[in-house]
Amino acid sequence: MHRSIEDHFAEYRRNGYTIFKGYMPSDQVARVRQTVDPEFHRLHAEHPERIRASITNLLSREDLAHLFKDHILNPALLDFAEHVMGPFVQLDSYEITGYPSRPLEERKKVDRWHRDAFNHSGVWGRHGSSCHREDRVYTAPTACNCITYLQDMNEISGHLRILTDSHLDYTFIPDEEVRDPQPGEQLVELEAGDMVYTHNEILHAGSINTSGEIRYFISAYFQRFGLPHRDTFRHPLVTALKDEARVQNDRRVLRLLGEDDHWEERERAAWAQMIAEDRAARKR
Repeated sequence: MHRSIEDHFAEYRRNGYTIFKGYMPSDQVARVRQTVDPEFHRLHAEHPERIRASITNLLSREDLAHLFKDHILNPALLDFAEHVMGPFVQLDSYEITGYPSRPLEERKKVDRWHRDAFNHSGVWGRHGSSCHREDRVYTAPTACNCITYLQDMNEISGHLRILTDSHLDYTFIPDEEVRDPQPGEQLVELEAGDMVYTHNEILHAGSINTSGEIRYFISAYFQRFGLPHRDTFRHPLVTALKDEARVQNDRRVLRLLGEDDHWEERERAAWAQMIAEDRAARKR
């Protein structure tokens, strides 16, 4: 990483996302693309009507886990995740997604505006009282998406679209407008290997790929420890990772893979300290 954690976090807190330039080296980008290309060509041929296909549970894939393990266990990534979420980081899902190229007349079209899993704003936006809104303070996310792109992202391959700082308000896009460009949207241009780290309350969308090639991203979706997760932690390959973490007493990796026997005890101790500080600070 070329910038400090504090610098990335300031941007993340302000905008709802931050970009880690060149997070994945170019040779690794090429290796991943070359490895997964045949499977994605098969998946897209089987379902040509679908806009995307995914290979999920990457840590449990006998043929792929070796290629993706170091990416998600990179200390730089986990350091920033803990800086953003606290020592509560658990994996929800780890996947690679490919978007086949579409006809040129679909260029610049919006895929779909959305917030990511475990967000509160989308639920509130559909609530009968959502017309009553007050200023929203920044809160740590319940989940984050770490998206690493395996090609340049531009008008041809399809921009990532973000409504900057929408994690700080309750902006809601009705269903009939989720495929429309939005006022104030940011079209994010990226280079192959860049990683975008998002807050799950940020509104964002993809754009249609018309590059003539498959567009890929790797998604490591982190969540607060204890939430339901899409990936399995009971596969032998994952068990082996946890066994290695136990030998090293690596609580962070164990927690990432859904295991922390002392988490509630330690969290309640932190609460007790904050409560005591508040009581001591109160003026008599």
